[in-house]
Amino acid sequence: MCARSPLARALQWRGPEVSDCVRRVLLGRAPRDVIIARGHDSITATNRRAIEITKDPYVTKRGDCIIACCAERAAGELSPDVLKALASGGVVVVMIDAGGLREIVTGRAPRAVPLSSHRVVIRRSEYVDSSTVAVGASKAAADLSSAVVARLRSGIPVRVVIGACP
Repeated sequence: MCARSPLARALQWRGPEVSDCVRRVLLGRAPRDVIIARGHDSITATNRRAIEITKDPYVTKRGDCIIACCAERAAGELSPDVLKALASGGVVVVMIDAGGLREIVTGRAPRAVPLSSHRVVIRRSEYVDSSTVAVGASKAAADLSSAVVARLRSGIPVRVVIGACP
C-alpha cells in the first residue's frame, strides 16, 4: 500500500466543500495568510483537543497543545480578508510546514473575528475565544505525525498557512 499525501489524508471523510477549499487555499485562490514561527525542544504535541501557535519565545512541557513559538503574528493580526472570512463562517484550512513535512488541518470558521495579539488556536471542540481561528478541527496536536513533531522539537522554522472559504 502506498503512503497517502497530507492533502489526501486531510480530504478523507470531509466532503467536496472541504476538498475545494483546501485546493483554493493552497493555490492562493481563497483568503489566506502566512505566519512564520519556530519549533522548540520542549514541544510535546500530546493534546487531543487543540493546536496552538504562540508568540511566546519559549514552550514548557505543560503547553501540550503548543506546536510552535516565536510567531511573528497572532490570530487578531491576520490579514483583513482572512479575519472577514473567519467571521463569515465556512471552511478553514491550516497547513503546517515543518522543514518540508506538511500537515493539513481543516475545520469550521468560528463566526467571530479573533482579537488575540498573543496566539492562534485551532480547536476540535466548538469553544470560541479571542484566539480561535477554527472549531470542529480534523486534528489536534496529538494527531500530528511523529515525523512532523520531531522536526518541531528540533527548533526549525515553521510556516503556518491559515485560509478560509466563506
